[in-house]
This record gives sequence, C-alpha cells and structure tokens, in this order.
Amino acid sequence: MTDAPKAVFQKPAVLGEPRELGEPRELGEPREPYEPRGRLDPAGFERHVQFRTVLPPPDLARFIEHFWVIRWDSALGHYDSGEVMHRPYVDIFLSAQESGIQGTFRGKRTYSAAGSGRIVGVRFRPGAFHAFWPHEMADLQDKVVPLSAVFSWADAKGIAELLAADDDAVIATLLERIRAASPVADGTLEELNAIIAAVETEPGLTTVSAVGEAFGRSERWLQQAFRDHLGIGLKWLLQRKRLLAAAAEIRLSEAPDWVGIAYDLGYSSQQHFITDFRTVLGETPVQYHKGLTR
Repeated sequence: MTDAPKAVFQKPAVLGEPRELGEPRELGEPREPYEPRGRLDPAGFERHVQFRTVLPPPDLARFIEHFWVIRWDSALGHYDSGEVMHRPYVDIFLSAQESGIQGTFRGKRTYSAAGSGRIVGVRFRPGAFHAFWPHEMADLQDKVVPLSAVFSWADAKGIAELLAADDDAVIATLLERIRAASPVADGTLEELNAIIAAVETEPGLTTVSAVGEAFGRSERWLQQAFRDHLGIGLKWLLQRKRLLAAAAEIRLSEAPDWVGIAYDLGYSSQQHFITDFRTVLGETPVQYHKGLTR
C-alpha cells in the first residue's frame, strides 16, 4: 500500500454518528453529542482542532446530515489527523486554500493542520448527493472535484465572496443555494439509510446475504442500489464496521488482546485481521496503538 495522501486540512473527511430525523429542528441548533467514529486519534483531534456541527432545517433534513465548521490555529503547532470514512458520505467544503466536492474515500487519509485556518462544509446523507450529481456516483469515489462541477455560483470569485462572511452567514447562504437546486429524492434514499443504520447497530448483519434477508431484498438489488446511489458497495460498509470496531477497542485498552479482537470480529485468523487493518488504516494494529494520543 502506498503512503497515505496528505493535505493541509482542506479536504476533510469528518465523520459523524448517524441521526434519526425525528422531530424537526431549526437551523443553528447544535447537533447531539458527536461521535467521530472515523477519526483514528479523536483525543489528538480535540486537542488541536475546533469542530462544530449544525443541523439542517426540516425541509433539507432528507438530504443533509449536518453543516460543519473546522477551525485550527498555530498555538499547538503542526498536527496530522488520520481518518477513514465509516459511511459513504459526500461533503462539499469551502476554505481560503481550496474548495470542492469530496466523494467517499475507501482508505485512510491523513490531514495536516498547520498555521491557522477555517473550513466550512456540508455533509450529505448517504445517497443524497445522487440528487445533485449528474454523473455516476462511482465517479466521485476517492476524489475531490471542483464545486463548480455542480454549483454554477462556485467560481473563484463566488467562493471568495462567500468566505468573507462569518460562519453562520456562510452556512445560511449554502443552505439557500442547496435549496435553490430543488433536489428530489426517491424512496430508495430512505431505504438505503435504514439499511446503513441497521448494519451499524445490528451485530448479526455481517454479510450481504444477511442484510438482504433482513430487508427482503436480493443481493443483486442491494449491489445495484448501493452502486447507483452511493457509488460504493455494501461489502465496503460491512468491512468498515468491523475495522472501526477494532480501532475503538484498541483505543480503550492499554494492552489489547489481539487474538481476542480478531476472533470477536469474525476473522478466521489474526493474520487476516492484521492484513485488513493495514490495508485500510495504513498501519498494523500494534503500530496504530503505539501512535495514539493518550
């Protein structure tokens, strides 16, 4: 595996806890306590980076998971943040250095926070960006593309004018411009999000066939729906669930039981577990444990 790509906190892969739509909330209300399951060193992130999320208004809650703002300064020096996506999200983001549309990245990404800066972004619910993106969703996989590929206002001048405002004003303008695009969601969006939420919470859903049986869908339908609306397969989601569960268990232990972790997660051997972990997270479980912020 090649070295993980690096960037100056410009292409964030911020990750969050799934949210039921539930009661409508007003724009500007903070989210519930945020569980960053995709961050590989959450303690280090909290020490170096300020992170804020804002819920969307009811009419856009079907499409938007949350708005978010990241800020950092040079007070604590240089910081590298390793992250992986735990869900097939799409984000749009704006910063003085770079702006874009970030698709689902399948491997670990490392971001470097240096100096001072701010990024404002929108996290779309899994499958929701299908209503905006005019191409195959797989075309966004492992990529960042210009905002202007979807939003005509997002040339260099339009982005600079927007970033001249404060955080809440930027979020309010993004909201109106997303609303003006008049997105339309089909019923598959809600079903896919229900499937994703079930995979994350139900211990028995560990294979594509088990998911299909639970939802009364064929494996072929699942594969097609994930490919069309998410651009990434259900097997990716199932593997990510296992590996992030392993990472969380490793973070909680001073002396992890490597064999026990592999067995509990359903791996046939410790070596298979190590191989999968290194392929996605870019290091072995032991290396990951040693590098954690305590």
